[in-house]
Amino acid sequence: MRWATHQAMSVMAAFAIGLPAAGIAAVWAGSVFPDVIDQRSAAASFFRQSRFNKTHRKSSHWFGWWLIPLAASRLGLLGPLPDAALEGFALGCLSHVLLDMCTTKGVPLLPFGSRRASLKICSTGGVAEYAILGMSILLFWLAIRAGAVSVAVPLY
Repeated sequence: MRWATHQAMSVMAAFAIGLPAAGIAAVWAGSVFPDVIDQRSAAASFFRQSRFNKTHRKSSHWFGWWLIPLAASRLGLLGPLPDAALEGFALGCLSHVLLDMCTTKGVPLLPFGSRRASLKICSTGGVAEYAILGMSILLFWLAIRAGAVSVAVPLY
């Protein structure tokens, strides 16, 4: 999926579950982080695009990696603000992986394996992706109007 879709969907989810401001900011950053990892690893190559195409949606898009910081945030060892930021970042990364699982290419079942999980609902940048995003925005707006979701954000 496109970055705008990842960011919009993760931020709406962050509001829906009541994350504080630090968590919402971190979920926005985390929502594209798996792709940033792939881009940075390809940047060192002379043939960047070719390298990116070979590494994209491999290990960085495995669910398991992002469960570790989520679990760490739940321990509450860092304090309210850092824990909220860590939780948001991890949830953003998990959201990214979940959304990419909806595409035809999918995501890896294991970090270094070749088997993939794909719901095959849409292709990246396709009409279905934008229809899903549009429906999600509409549902989010309706949830706000109904009072089911608050856009008043606690600081931490």
